[in-house]
Amino acid sequence: MAETTNSFKDVLANIRHDLKTPVGHILGYSEMLAEDLEDNPWPEFEQDLERIHASGNKLLTLIEDLLGPNKSKVEDIDITSVEYQLRMQLNHISGYCEMLTELVEEENRSEFLTDLNHINQAAKNFTEIVADKVTIATLSSLEFCQPQSNESAELATTSMPSVDKIHFNTLGEGGNILIVDDNAANRELLTRRLIRNGYQAKAVDGGKTALTLLESQSYDLILLDMVMPEMSGLEVLAILKKDKILRNIPVIILSALDDIDQIVHCILLGADDYVFKPFNPILLKARIAASLEKFRLRKNQVPRLKVFISSPGDVIAERQIARAIINEINDELVERVHLVPVFWEDEPLLASDTFQAQISPAKDCDIYIGIFWSRLGSKLPETITREDGSRYFSGSEYEFEDAIAGYKEKGVPQILVYRKTSEIIIPLQNREQVMDSLEQKEKVENFIQQWFMSQDNESYSGAFHGFASEDDFSLILSKHLKKLVLNQLENL
Repeated sequence: MAETTNSFKDVLANIRHDLKTPVGHILGYSEMLAEDLEDNPWPEFEQDLERIHASGNKLLTLIEDLLGPNKSKVEDIDITSVEYQLRMQLNHISGYCEMLTELVEEENRSEFLTDLNHINQAAKNFTEIVADKVTIATLSSLEFCQPQSNESAELATTSMPSVDKIHFNTLGEGGNILIVDDNAANRELLTRRLIRNGYQAKAVDGGKTALTLLESQSYDLILLDMVMPEMSGLEVLAILKKDKILRNIPVIILSALDDIDQIVHCILLGADDYVFKPFNPILLKARIAASLEKFRLRKNQVPRLKVFISSPGDVIAERQIARAIINEINDELVERVHLVPVFWEDEPLLASDTFQAQISPAKDCDIYIGIFWSRLGSKLPETITREDGSRYFSGSEYEFEDAIAGYKEKGVPQILVYRKTSEIIIPLQNREQVMDSLEQKEKVENFIQQWFMSQDNESYSGAFHGFASEDDFSLILSKHLKKLVLNQLENL
């Protein structure tokens, strides 16, 4: 008997889930329309729109009252009464929607037609679900264990107030949010809602697509639907939290399934929050803002290490690799450390001063990374000299010596130097270019000789790392930098 009761409750939970889907769309689109009218009121339109919204909320109440978790068997449900009460509210929605459509057409306000059509379509979808699933045969079936409708999630709200009237100051302001939901209307509504609230939003239709996207794109928060085909929200969440980088992204679960065990399971798996559908837009905004703010506070409370990247212009690809590796380490160690890269190209350099005067000095950073190959770089202005008055060969040499001075004085920055060993190809068409390339190559050799070779030229006085390709550089820098960062954390 207990097994039958549990199966029936599962059947009923899934029916509630599917019924709330189109109701959620009715509420969501009606709220969007209401917000569109805030700056340009249209009382005649708004009155019937509020009636649609009220009937949508009444449908939610009826679904919970007539088909709620307290119903343990078919005999507890008056099917005839359920159908009558649901259809009555639905008729109100369809009727008001039809009148608003006529009003919009008469007043030539076509910008409202699309969302009205969405409401009308949602009402039709609701009718089909009632006819298909709110029957004695369906409720008696113990084989119906998963929602069959493609409308597998609901997006809705339960009150009409404008989100814009509630102020959260800068709490959680901004952010790039990924929406994962198999229902197209849900994706559209959530995307529009987030954009209105000042966020960037990207929506995908399932877990596999989301995981693929996360391999190449970074997001500050994920809104994850629970019930989806192919891969459920729980499965996606489990994969996210096992990944050393993705596990740090906050996840808010969105679901209409009223199962406390499932909620607990999600939280134990690592979800940051769980929001029931249909949800209040003000509540959702607050939950999103709180999750983002908590994530940012965690990042801001960790130690910050400045990483200076120095190189001439012949290793641009390697500079980008260094940037990507810093980002990867930040993602992986988000709750332990934050690396702040120092790239001259990131600074708003003014024409009125030199490069060196406008970027953070290497000696003031925690880690210096020097990358060399065929060039040492161009000469610095005559105003930049050593203490003895001698000039530097290039900015790269100046930055390296600045890092050395800082290390001798304070023990930081830690210094990593990499030299590309692949063949240098010099075009022979231009004599001046050939001579310049040879001169630059000689400067690099002299630089290595001066700083990394002993006086007898038979041993190394300092360590540097050679690499033949971009892939080699990526592998060794990732390994070295992460190890160096972890060592520095131990000493903090």
